[in-house]
Amino acid sequence: MVLQPTSKVSFAKTSLPYPLFAADFDPYNRGYLVVGGGGGISKTGVQNQIVSTTGVRVRIRLRGIMLTTEQSVLDVSNRSTITTIAEIQLSRDEDSVQSLGSLATKDGLITLAGINSSQADQNAGKNEHLRSFDIKYPPRKKQRTEKSDGVDEKGEIKPIGQRSLFKPSPVAKQETYQRVLRLSPAQKRESGSKRIGAVASSMAKDNEVVVFNATSATPAESDIITRINLPEGAEAADLDILEPEKSEFSVAYCTDSDVYEQTFRYDFSSKKAEKTPKGPRRIYQMPVPDASENTKSRPTFRCLRFLNTENLITLVNKPNKGGAELRIFHLYPTGPASLALQKSLPRRIRQAVGMDVCALDADKSGNQQVVVAVAGRDISIEVYVTNYQRRTATFSPFKHYITLKDVHEHQITKICLSPFHSPIRAADPEPPATGPNGELVPSKALESPSHPGPQYIRMASVTYGNTVVVDTFPLSPLDPKDKQSRYVLSHPSDETMTTVAYIVVISGIVLVAAFLIQSFIVGFSDDKAMSPFNLLPEGVRNFLDQPAAAAGGFGRGVELRVHSVVEDSLPTNIPGVGRLREFLSQHDPASSNKALVVRDAGDSTSLSIDVHPDQEAYIREDTEAKYWDQMNEQQQTAWKEKLIRAGEWVEGQGEKVLFGVLFSEYAGVVGNVAAQAMGG
Repeated sequence: MVLQPTSKVSFAKTSLPYPLFAADFDPYNRGYLVVGGGGGISKTGVQNQIVSTTGVRVRIRLRGIMLTTEQSVLDVSNRSTITTIAEIQLSRDEDSVQSLGSLATKDGLITLAGINSSQADQNAGKNEHLRSFDIKYPPRKKQRTEKSDGVDEKGEIKPIGQRSLFKPSPVAKQETYQRVLRLSPAQKRESGSKRIGAVASSMAKDNEVVVFNATSATPAESDIITRINLPEGAEAADLDILEPEKSEFSVAYCTDSDVYEQTFRYDFSSKKAEKTPKGPRRIYQMPVPDASENTKSRPTFRCLRFLNTENLITLVNKPNKGGAELRIFHLYPTGPASLALQKSLPRRIRQAVGMDVCALDADKSGNQQVVVAVAGRDISIEVYVTNYQRRTATFSPFKHYITLKDVHEHQITKICLSPFHSPIRAADPEPPATGPNGELVPSKALESPSHPGPQYIRMASVTYGNTVVVDTFPLSPLDPKDKQSRYVLSHPSDETMTTVAYIVVISGIVLVAAFLIQSFIVGFSDDKAMSPFNLLPEGVRNFLDQPAAAAGGFGRGVELRVHSVVEDSLPTNIPGVGRLREFLSQHDPASSNKALVVRDAGDSTSLSIDVHPDQEAYIREDTEAKYWDQMNEQQQTAWKEKLIRAGEWVEGQGEKVLFGVLFSEYAGVVGNVAAQAMGG
């Protein structure tokens, strides 16, 4: 993995003997990760199994399920290692693990997994795709007995049961599988957290989303809250669940082109649900491209996650591998959602394969920071943050946090972020008490946990190449002096410094561009040119003109030297040298009776410019003078070179400005004076 030089992110990597397709963190972020996969129904010899590991960073292959365990986020040495704590091998006749979701228990997890039955069972109309496993964590160091004798104890994984929630398919060849499994987020409540779940089918004749009561390890038919039939040919690419209030749930799912939402109020005792509305409402539909456009397809939704009760984020892939983008939608109680924020991913990411979010803790005002991780098909991961302001109900533009390149050797199949729960803060000390004799008794701190230590969130990614990587991101208090402060991944002060640096760089680029334009078109010594450089002293502007002219290749420095010498030596009644552009801006030779004459001063470096009151009289006197359109191509080329060397004209001005100007090879008085001044 390639990390940025100044990155504070640490990572660990491990390999397993099977490909990986699913991963899920402990819902209370106790330092464990469950991963799963396998070779599917085949004769590859790759086993399907469940494994548990410890460590802060993990990489696992798919041929089963694995658990990763960390000893402590405070143990820096363990953040770079991964230890397997438990594993279970599954039947080779059944499919690989495709999806995972975990419910917390006191000493471990109840993990639900999407695993298809054998092909023979499927053909017989029996596919118990929803499996459940009881995972027991190994005892912590403080809980270990003397019998362990210092040897690390292992955890344990046991199958509990298996169920089929999808409708039987009428087709002969059964290919339906459980593509998506999602559980409502765990809540830290004194009364406990009752959760619901949802699964989505794929490759069926008629796909569906089934929402169920997840308080049972093996949900029965009576635990099904609702069954959502999808349009023909459509399937849910992703889904998510939110619990706005206790026992009230919002389920959102996306097909390739649409986003739907359904709200439930569910009574876990009576197992009755009240739907709002009665059926899922479509809150967004991807616009159909115009017939005039070349593309034949629309952008497609790849992933979806709730950000809060009123907003959700989607990952969108553009058609024809044209890139990917993030979109935040604002939800209303009724009617369609509105697009609130949009972010295009780097152009090197032609398609994205996965996304997950982690909402950090909010302050009393409801403000919080959200972390968004996106996995690209180029085996890179982009991490962004956005800040939610409760008062305005808006999100700040996405702030790039880090890019992780070459995370794996093979395609990423799953990415997930660990949940973050606000740590318990130390209570304020008791006020001083008064003794029986009126003396002050020293205050005692209330019994409570100590002030929270360093906080982290973790990101896991797995591949079909048998590897698991877990990255650890350090969090910091928004206000370090306030122990009740919420946590952030990207501090606003860092974002401000980045913005200031960006402004400085852009300003520098603009200044350099202005310098180059000024030097090659007008110059710095021209007092009449409107430019901020005119605020500089004349000596400084003259100095700046010399290197600029040298860079241009046509000797502006020579022009300045000749002009200054000649103009200082000329009588006041003789027009100055090097003022063609000035005269052209003041006179229009084509519509004036005056004659604007350019003469060769005879030294190949300077020209004299003169204005005669009577154009016809001057032509009778100087029979060698010619207008621009009267000269042949060789003569015009020669005069162009003289004008360029003298700094009076550049190719970009075009030849039209020279029409109406008389050109004479006779240097006259001006040439003689200039030659004498330079020679003396």
